[in-house]
Amino acid sequence: MRRIVRSEAICLRVRDYHESSKLVTFFTLERGKVNCLAKGARRLRSRFGAAIDIFVQSRIIYYLRETRDLYTLSDAELVHSYSALVQQTERFLAAEQMSEFVLRVTQPHDPSPQLYRLLLNYLSTLESFPPGPPSSDLTPPSSHYPSPYSALVCSFLLKAASFLGFRPELRRCLICRRPIESQRPSYFDSGRGGIICPRCADEQKDTRKTGTVPRVERSEGLSPVSASLTRLEPAALDTLAFLLYTPAAEIATLAPPPSSSLLAPPSSLLDLVLGFLGHHFDPLVLNSFHWHARLERDA
Repeated sequence: MRRIVRSEAICLRVRDYHESSKLVTFFTLERGKVNCLAKGARRLRSRFGAAIDIFVQSRIIYYLRETRDLYTLSDAELVHSYSALVQQTERFLAAEQMSEFVLRVTQPHDPSPQLYRLLLNYLSTLESFPPGPPSSDLTPPSSHYPSPYSALVCSFLLKAASFLGFRPELRRCLICRRPIESQRPSYFDSGRGGIICPRCADEQKDTRKTGTVPRVERSEGLSPVSASLTRLEPAALDTLAFLLYTPAAEIATLAPPPSSSLLAPPSSLLDLVLGFLGHHFDPLVLNSFHWHARLERDA
């Protein structure tokens, strides 16, 4: 039986289909991810117009059949186009990474209103962001501040993972549950999803017979200790907490957390966050993130 469904939605992906139609994947407020067939969308006088472009927020009407995974799109009304996101490379890549994560990790018909509003908030923040200098100038040699685009992507991924049930623990040791000392290096365990204090990390190392902890220069925010254990300097931990708990609009201004500066290089932070996500989601969904991270390091 077919019934009509109306929903607010964000367009995550658009593909051409046959000569005149398009396949569109929406992330809807009420029903999560849905795949729709927009018949005639490639024609010049299509009734859908810009309402089914990438990153667009729309109000859609589609025909739902419980026995099918692809639905027929009946109408789409444009709410906001976020056109500024496609006019600058850094903004586009950041928006693409956010929407790609939602596209790949969410299941059809699994609604997550919090995640929907989070994505909408971060797209709006990216759109209102003033055009910046070329990417090669985003991190001056005299500073280790991450670019605002990298910071926003890391922040979104951490918060999105939290809404999906994988919030990292950044305040207390996962093993002994004691508060993390703010002046001493700690260790992030990607597999367990949180911080381990130096004492428990040493015991874990000895148990696994991984040898002694390598010496780390103070200028390095992150240093690998084992496959899932990464050393964090206090400033890097402050940065992670800042990105997880701070609203997007404040992160966009690169306002430093109260106790420290943002000192960790953006590629290291992104690698750390992706390592954490790779232990809790299918690693194959993160291919595009690794590609963009490699481009950023090679720039």
